[in-house]
Amino acid sequence: MSTAVLSTCRVLPANLPEDFRLKMHPVFRSASLDPGARHLGGGEYSLGTDSDWNPDLHNLTVTCTLDNVADLEPLFGPGGVAAADAVLLIALEWTSADSGWRRLGSPLRLTRAGLPATDDRVTLSLELPSGSVRGTGMVAVQLFLGEPGSAEAGDPGTGRQKGVRLGALSGRLCVVIDGDGSLFPVQEEELGRDGPLWKMRTAWDDPREEPFASEYVALVLNRDHELFDQLRDRRAGQNRQTPLMRHVLASWIALLVHEVRTGLGEDFDGIVRRQVPTVDFASIAEAAAAFVRAGDLDTSSAHVLFASVQQWLDRRVRETEAMK
Repeated sequence: MSTAVLSTCRVLPANLPEDFRLKMHPVFRSASLDPGARHLGGGEYSLGTDSDWNPDLHNLTVTCTLDNVADLEPLFGPGGVAAADAVLLIALEWTSADSGWRRLGSPLRLTRAGLPATDDRVTLSLELPSGSVRGTGMVAVQLFLGEPGSAEAGDPGTGRQKGVRLGALSGRLCVVIDGDGSLFPVQEEELGRDGPLWKMRTAWDDPREEPFASEYVALVLNRDHELFDQLRDRRAGQNRQTPLMRHVLASWIALLVHEVRTGLGEDFDGIVRRQVPTVDFASIAEAAAAFVRAGDLDTSSAHVLFASVQQWLDRRVRETEAMK
């Protein structure tokens, strides 16, 4: 039997229409080094790729510029979530099961009379200290009741409790962290001690159309496995890949390329040669083709492909070490 908590006032619906949601333009910075943010498509970003930024040693500042804040006017007054003279608060929120961390940024106060003009933008920021983030995190704009104001007559659904959470005003941005692993949509889950160390999860219909994001394809690491702690070297505050993690990545890349190539046939060879356009540069098919081009991978057979990917990643590691 499951239980559900009913709110005493109106809250934002989970299926808030897309045209009403705030338009978010995120920027990722650090006081020390550039996190090397990379947009993977589908609202997913990676941090740490081709960068010396280290989440264990450096902070992270997430700044979002918001469009169409003036469209929030219906939230005030009869039928809205707050009284006409109430104060609403919006703030960026970071949540991450991987790091067990939830944090709110500085809130912005909104009143019905003081909403920005239609063409004006507002900016929200969120500070995450070093050592507080890892794995995958979510960023969204949350709405809270700052001051209840005067209740509207005959409108019992108006929020009256200061500080109550009224729901998300935006879709969620997925931020993948952990150095070189940020190139890939990586997830960590509890798959049981008898489960595999890793697996590839797929949910695509056409890899030429779906984005290279964890919603459609992911490397899933098993937190419960006895070798999980050997995937990354956390000594001296570092979070580097171990030879085991490199082997896992090589196997996952080879499996991804093999699955996409098998499904698309000659079309995939055309994508590798940049002859067949995809809907989005960050599609699954384009990502697989980019791996083939970057590593000059041999796709003539499955076992040759697996060896080819391992050799490519080993070369990358040697090149990186030679630059230090």
